[in-house]
Amino acid sequence: MDAIAHCLETFMSPMRNPPADGIALDGLRRAWAHIERATKEPTDQTARENMMMASMEGALAFQKGLGCVHSLSHSLGGIDPRLHHGTLNAIFLPAVVEFNRSAPSMRDEEKMERMASAMRLRQDTEISSGLRDMTARLGLPTGLRALGVTREMFPRIVSGALKDHSHKTNPREASEADYLGLLEASY
Repeated sequence: MDAIAHCLETFMSPMRNPPADGIALDGLRRAWAHIERATKEPTDQTARENMMMASMEGALAFQKGLGCVHSLSHSLGGIDPRLHHGTLNAIFLPAVVEFNRSAPSMRDEEKMERMASAMRLRQDTEISSGLRDMTARLGLPTGLRALGVTREMFPRIVSGALKDHSHKTNPREASEADYLGLLEASY
């Protein structure tokens, strides 16, 4: 799910880099099509190659910057290093995608529609539910509560997220209240 998060967040970043956007969308397409098979059938060479390519493409493209998913994951992972980064990203992705939906760069460049197409979804309104469903199908927790995160931790998580370098390249500026809302939506 970290590869999917890298591709999605890089693509959503408002920084202009059309080649990186193309690479990120191809990575998203590959990861979405192959992650389940690569996870459930680890000897499937084609699925593993496509996941490795998707991971590399996300890494190549994320020089554009990431966003609130990684700001929150970096912060919470620093508070409790036992929490897996990719799992945290999977939990935060649905709420952050919805939060970013109204950003001018997301609308002007039809990014929601383009992400939905790469994920082979009929409508862009299916992205967040598709991400939640994929997380569940992979056997990952779908909320922070399942990881032992408490609401009392939220202020500390938000403080770290606001200081994180990924915060600056989210397509929509996030305030303290916005981050609290994202945490609640991911709980």
